[in-house]
Amino acid sequence: MALHHNERSRDKSRLAHVIASRIEIRNSEFSGRVNFADSLFRESLDLSGSVFCQEVSFKGSTFAGGARFEGASFLRYASFRDAAFFKGARFLEASFSAIANFGSALFFCPASFVSARFSELCANFLEASFQKDADWTGAEFSGTANFRLASFEGATSFWNAIFFAEASFQGVVFEGYASFQGAQLSGNADFRATSFNEDLNIEFAQFKGDAVFIGTCISGDATFFHSRFGSVNFKDATLKGEIQFSEAVFGPAAFQRAHLAGRSSWRGSSFQGVACFDEALFLDRASFASASFMESVSFASARFQEEALFDGAVFLKTADYSATSFQKELSLAGASINRMRLSKAQIAGQISLHNAEFNRLEARWPVLCNHLSYDGEAYLSLARNYRNLEWFEDADDCYYHYRRASQAGKSFTIQEEETKRINWSKLLDGLAWISCGYGVRPRYTVFLSCLFILLFAFLYWQGAGIVVEPLRGSEQLQGQNLKLTFLDNLYFSAMVFTAKTQVKWYPIGIYRYLATLESILGWLLLALFLVSLGRTMIR
Repeated sequence: MALHHNERSRDKSRLAHVIASRIEIRNSEFSGRVNFADSLFRESLDLSGSVFCQEVSFKGSTFAGGARFEGASFLRYASFRDAAFFKGARFLEASFSAIANFGSALFFCPASFVSARFSELCANFLEASFQKDADWTGAEFSGTANFRLASFEGATSFWNAIFFAEASFQGVVFEGYASFQGAQLSGNADFRATSFNEDLNIEFAQFKGDAVFIGTCISGDATFFHSRFGSVNFKDATLKGEIQFSEAVFGPAAFQRAHLAGRSSWRGSSFQGVACFDEALFLDRASFASASFMESVSFASARFQEEALFDGAVFLKTADYSATSFQKELSLAGASINRMRLSKAQIAGQISLHNAEFNRLEARWPVLCNHLSYDGEAYLSLARNYRNLEWFEDADDCYYHYRRASQAGKSFTIQEEETKRINWSKLLDGLAWISCGYGVRPRYTVFLSCLFILLFAFLYWQGAGIVVEPLRGSEQLQGQNLKLTFLDNLYFSAMVFTAKTQVKWYPIGIYRYLATLESILGWLLLALFLVSLGRTMIR
């Protein structure tokens, strides 16, 4: 027989019914209303397996000795609002057919709702406080699951829990480890302004509705490995630990202004909707290796403080990196790019395009030239890309730097067994560079031609190798008694170089051969100039 008397309730505002003895009523049926509001159970209460046919109220009650409702069935409204649990709260496999109200309840002990089933009306844990571990493994929420502003001091598990309707964790504080591994959330999942102060595990979870993490703060490591999102929103979120999104599947994804302080991995992830990382901050290495972007993706004004790795990534639509800052390496090795914008991007480290395939890469050559890792195929692909964009100056500059980098990698000699031979490829590359800038610098040909004209003029002048036919009525050759000036020799050299016949000017002695050589060089350089000019000017 239970002994009871009256005392003040926990908040001192009401009288509490004190029940001093232990109560055990298992596998029983309560056909009428059960009202233990504002009761104080000093000893344990065990109603496991019982069926409550009418409303049940433990509102404001205190369970000092532990409460066991394992396998209990609540067919009508069940209220534990403002209740306090001190020595165990066990609701394993409990069934709630109507509203289950645990609003503002205090759990100073481990709370277990393993495999509990909540009705399609509502499961209310608004502002509930869990001081120890809380376990909802395998629980089913047919209706709204309201955990707004709740607090969890210990470890929390929603492993394999099923949410058929909206799940709200807005403003919740998880002080300990939190797990939603394998959870299925069919409705919207609201984690706005939620704080995870330890590690978070959401591996293999399925979010079929909108997953909202706006303003969320995750202080520990977080893993979303192989999770699926209908749509997800991490705007203004702060992720301080290592973040794992590998092999995750996203619908529309928003990470605007997200702050990622630790390493983040998106390896093998699939973005099936529009993805937005505008103004996101990546303080540590970010890897999107083998990720797939089925729709457009934007990293406009994002900042990568460490390596940004997109090796093997697939961009089927537009990838926008406008005004993005890359402080370390940007790797697009093996990536497949349909269209990528890098206008106004700030690149401080190296860029790798090794084995990358791209249809349209919108990045001016001055942005890339000092940062592109040498790869012949990448240079040539980039030059073709510029020509397709009708950025012909960029195409020429890219090809020029490609040839210069290729030449720099060659030596003047080649070792063959025990002998060395001249590397003619190196010499021919050098000649092509000096003479015409590899066919894209016709001004080089002009400069070289002017140099040859000056050189031969100087030789003619020093050796007095030019004479002029005597004037009419004179028997002496000009140049024999009167030495020609340097400007005279320069004039003669220019005429010879451009193949203009001078009937009154003659080279003498060995200078006849120099004039012949200069004429040949003139023809060759003129032809080279026309070819180079046609390549660069006539598109």
